[in-house]
This record gives sequence, C-alpha cells and structure tokens, in this order.
Amino acid sequence: MAAVLLAAAVAVACTRRPSSTTAAVATQSDTSDLGPVAGAVPAEELDVPSPALGALVPYAPASAWRGTGVPPKEYSLFDVPERSPVLGYAALDRDACEEALRKRRVPFTRAEDTTGVRAPVRLNGPLHGVSIHSYLPPAMRSTAHADLIDCRLALSLDDFATSLEPRGIVEVVHVSAYRSKKEGGCTAKYAGEQHCAALAVDVTSFTKKDGTKLVVDRDFHGKIGALTCATPAKNELWEIACGAAGRQFQVVLTPNWNAEHRNHLHLELTVHDWVLAR
Repeated sequence: MAAVLLAAAVAVACTRRPSSTTAAVATQSDTSDLGPVAGAVPAEELDVPSPALGALVPYAPASAWRGTGVPPKEYSLFDVPERSPVLGYAALDRDACEEALRKRRVPFTRAEDTTGVRAPVRLNGPLHGVSIHSYLPPAMRSTAHADLIDCRLALSLDDFATSLEPRGIVEVVHVSAYRSKKEGGCTAKYAGEQHCAALAVDVTSFTKKDGTKLVVDRDFHGKIGALTCATPAKNELWEIACGAAGRQFQVVLTPNWNAEHRNHLHLELTVHDWVLAR
C-alpha cells in the first residue's frame, strides 16, 4: 500500500488531480456531463459565505509516510469544509447562476457561447474593490478568451475577493481563464472541466493599495513536493492559497506542485467533493 501511495506523488500536468493510483483514497464519480451534485445548495441560499467555515481535514487516514521524499498526494487531499458553498455553485445552471450574480450586484455581461463552457460571462468591474483580470491590455479583455469565465467561477471569485479585500489587495492578475483543449486547457480525463470549461484561473500576482505586489514567481518561495496546506503558512501567498482551498476553490495548485506552476496559483472550481491543495 505504501508503494502505491508513494507512486501517487508523481505530479506532471498543470491540471492533474488524484489519479487512479489514489482510488483507495478518493473514489471519483463520473462528472463529465457537469450535472447537478447531490446535496447542492439551492440558488436562493447562495450569498457570500460566512467566514465561520469548517477547517480542512484530511480526506483519508495518514499513510505510513514518515517525511522522507515527496509526500503522497494523500497529504494534499482534504474534505470540502463544512458550510462551503463550492458544490452548490458547481451544480447551478446558467439562469440560476446569473440570477445569483445579479443578486450580489456583480458587474458582469453574458459572454458569447463557447464550446465546453456552461455559462460564459465576463466581469465588467471590481468585486468588493478587487479587479480580477488577465494580463492583457484593457481594450483586449472584452473579447479575449483569457478573460472569459464561467458564471459559477465568477461566484467563487466574488467570494475570493471578500477574503482579499481585508489584505488591502485591489488587483489580481492572471495568465488566463478559458483555454480550449487545443490550447492545453484540460487533460483528456477532465475534458469537461478545468480551463476548457472556464472554471479555473492561473493567478500570477496580487497588487495592494499601496502599490506593492505579491508576485508568485518571485515571492512564493516554494519547493516542489512541499506541503502547502498541511504546515504553517510560510508567507502571505501561502496564506492566500490555503485560505481559498475548499472555501472558494476545490483545486489549488502552487509552485509546490510542479515546475509548470512556478509562476502562478491554479485556482479551480470543480464538481468533485474533495479538495486538492498542494
């Protein structure tokens, strides 16, 4: 069993999640159609979540790992915290999701129909004082794929902004949100999810009111294989990543995951009832 768990530690792709080698740890259901999730939160209850959410707890009992080598993925798998709204968001259809955005007064417009995206939208302004957009010039963002997101991800980003506002953060810049499969937006196993469904953003920097920046490539100070959320936060970027895990996103991948993540935080909303944070 220990050999199986250690083998599961090998991470290669930007959007990889627990593989078949971790089936004993996390049993996955077929969610390729992105259908409703059992126990989802009704749309009318989708307000900004209370900060009093449950803590991240291990998805499965600890293995025999004793701290040598790369930890098994098991040490980065957690249950979705109690009262987290993420599964409710993931289950929404287009109309219910857009109504939730309007209820929150989120500045958005319905975007062009896009293959693989359930409810494409674009943000037209800041969320709780935080502007979230791609690195592209403003004139290009209204048509670029990089700034197209699913409505459900917009709800998660709105919640994320409420956690960033107290830190004095006013701008979040990402590399991209939507990317097609041809553009490397998703793996074959998760073809209906990830960037292909506009349910993920790759954040490169956070800017504060005083002009200072937290740049992932420069300021994260991670190490491939290091545990991101099972140890005390090393710095503010680690705090931001772990604070978002399970509360606004079920997949949070950092420079600790692999070389492809050296310069960004991959933040993703999924339909799965587990959290992967590394």
